[in-house]
Amino acid sequence: MIADRETFTELTVHLKRTSDALLRTARHLAVLSNEDRNPEARCAAALDELIAMAIEMAAMERIMRALLDANHAEDATASPSARS
Repeated sequence: MIADRETFTELTVHLKRTSDALLRTARHLAVLSNEDRNPEARCAAALDELIAMAIEMAAMERIMRALLDANHAEDATASPSARS
């Protein structure tokens, strides 16, 4: 097996928590920008960082999907005696 189920599950949980935190942060940023008279100056850098985080998370998701697919492919080709 390329990655054991426990490790993969742990990675998935962390990715989900990161995704939730990113969404909460974006919502807070939206609230802040609505209260500010000049939101572009204050929030542009924070928004850039959130976008960068989202891009990295998308890359992690693709890697995790590839890992899951590789595990499934390995399981499908393994002989019945190797699965024991």
